[in-house]
Amino acid sequence: MAFEVSFIRVCCILPVLKGVEAHYGITAKDLSIPQSLLNEPMTLIPYSEVSMWLSKIEQLSNVQDYMLTLQHYLTVNQFNMPNNWFLATPDLAITFRRINYAMACFHSGASYYGAQSNKIIKWCYRNNYVSGKAKSHDSLRIALTLLNTCKHFLGKDFTPIKVMLSGPAINQQESEAVFGAKVTWNAPQTEIWLDVDSLISSEQHFLASLSTSQHIQRNNKSSISLNQLDSYLNMPQPHDTPKVLYELVNYIRFYGLPTLDSLSELCGFSKQQLQRRLQRNGFSFTELMRYILGNLAVKYMLEGKEVKEISQLLGYASVRSFSKSFRRLHHQSPTQYVEKLHQKSPQ
Repeated sequence: MAFEVSFIRVCCILPVLKGVEAHYGITAKDLSIPQSLLNEPMTLIPYSEVSMWLSKIEQLSNVQDYMLTLQHYLTVNQFNMPNNWFLATPDLAITFRRINYAMACFHSGASYYGAQSNKIIKWCYRNNYVSGKAKSHDSLRIALTLLNTCKHFLGKDFTPIKVMLSGPAINQQESEAVFGAKVTWNAPQTEIWLDVDSLISSEQHFLASLSTSQHIQRNNKSSISLNQLDSYLNMPQPHDTPKVLYELVNYIRFYGLPTLDSLSELCGFSKQQLQRRLQRNGFSFTELMRYILGNLAVKYMLEGKEVKEISQLLGYASVRSFSKSFRRLHHQSPTQYVEKLHQKSPQ
């Protein structure tokens, strides 16, 4: 039975967190977000958690339209892609396609696509894993990101034909002032409307804005390691129960050692319901946690982290408890495992 969970990468939320700290003094700590989580930008976050953060930011700032003030932070060049891959194109049309296809590696359960109606192109975003007021904040987040992408190619004075936003209305007048267009709220999905000719003419705008050195840099070949590529392609789908559980436990351990209670709460199940689901898939919680944390430990070892730091990153109360769990899975201590890794590494 599938776990209906949507995930988004830390790097997609960092622009929002940077903006609210700069504008409102609201820190990750105020939102109960561990710094260790933010230090790993490719980590997957259940979107239910992000929804809570978006709502809590409104409560702490006491500003309903706070997302509008973050416009300049909401750009895809903040997503940590090698060589700024999303925007390293000669025109908006290519970037348009890249974002629509590649965002599946950054946010599961959401869809980006284009729809054409006569001379109008609608840049669309749909996320069925967010509701209520958080849906409004989420819709603004994406609409402003897409708007900034258009402005990157079409100039800072670009304005869309129309904007459709999901969720309850937030400050209609200010929203229309920021977008420079009519805004309709409570729409089924987020849409930015632009003239089809703007996709064709965007290359001229972009090339005119580039210096010679930037133009040369843009034509350099991009390179990405196999490890980097793997990190982008590890997005689980709802039917892939082992992978979904792996990422849920991986997220929880930033808050401390995962427990059946913490996992069931994150999944929205009772402990009994979760245990039954695990049993149907041939797991026990103890075996599952030991396997996941043991493999994460090896990942950190390969990155050169010390045993003490690894035990803390995995949520263990002490090195001793970490070592005991690691030995049960790998039949040797973490120190012995690290020594063997060093012996096998090329000189």
